[in-house]
Amino acid sequence: MAKLKRAGKISDLFCFRRTGNYYASFITGGAQTTQGLASANSLRAFPFYVPKLSKFDRIAIRVTTAGTGTTPRVRLGIYKDNSNIYPGSLVLDAGELDVSTTGVKETIINTALAEGLYWIVLVGQDTTSLAVAATPNTDHYPMVGYESDLSGTPLHAWAHVQTYGALPAAYPTSSPTGWTLHVPLIALRKAS
Repeated sequence: MAKLKRAGKISDLFCFRRTGNYYASFITGGAQTTQGLASANSLRAFPFYVPKLSKFDRIAIRVTTAGTGTTPRVRLGIYKDNSNIYPGSLVLDAGELDVSTTGVKETIINTALAEGLYWIVLVGQDTTSLAVAATPNTDHYPMVGYESDLSGTPLHAWAHVQTYGALPAAYPTSSPTGWTLHVPLIALRKAS
């Protein structure tokens, strides 16, 4: 009788990361699309799994349609998971990026993350017309699950009303909204 091979851990899927390449949320495949992020003051959090201690030296997005407000900008950051598939404490506030032009917008970071689940976040200000590269929601692992009535689209992330500014020390917990749209490509670059 043949032995069945034991299924590996989820970390086996993500353990191979090449130095100098960018990595984003739970993507299952598919071509890139775009996602509008024109609503300011919405703190969005997308899951990011780290399979083993890893260092990252950049955090970035790719703007496909420039923001047209007076001072279009976004703030990126990282939160640790609270052990219930929800962002908890702030790990990194990476500061602001100007999104008034298209292209890759990145900032230098020096962050080591231990194995575990994290949340890459974005909050915008004056982001009228802003759109960024994204993964289609149908090509994204529904990490957050479904609403309690099992109807609608699977949830891929969280969104919460948040006045633009420095990221809060703890991700807000009152009245979060499940994210069902395309998942913005917010990525971390693996350091050596």
